[in-house]
Amino acid sequence: MSLIFSRSCEYALQAVIYMARVENGKPVHLRTISDAMSIPHHFLGKILQILTRDDIVQSTKGANGGFKLGRSASEIRLLEIVHSVDGATSLDKCIMGYPECVDDKPCPLHDEWKKSKETIMKMLRETTIDKMTEGLDSKLAETAATH
Repeated sequence: MSLIFSRSCEYALQAVIYMARVENGKPVHLRTISDAMSIPHHFLGKILQILTRDDIVQSTKGANGGFKLGRSASEIRLLEIVHSVDGATSLDKCIMGYPECVDDKPCPLHDEWKKSKETIMKMLRETTIDKMTEGLDSKLAETAATH
């Protein structure tokens, strides 16, 4: 489980990256994505509805239907997906879960988290889905080899 994103957001990122890798941007059935990514299909359906509402993903009905990116992978930034699924203020929460944690009443990790959060936000703003797919196969193979 991620310390930063919800499970829904993790699945959304994975599903969008999966769709970006589909040849010629063809629609992909929910079950295909679900099976390939080991995401419960009912859960993924709800996530894809959110992404469709925010024009990150398009939905097409029918036998040849499914889900595909709403626009070019080079135009979709990770931050859009995070904001769509987890909300624009999701990273504003205290890393330790203290509800009263603010600049004038910080938790023990407040200052370090604030710096880290700025770095994370920059990465999310600057990284597009097409950049995530570059070299993905070799990165996944490396990860699998170490586990």
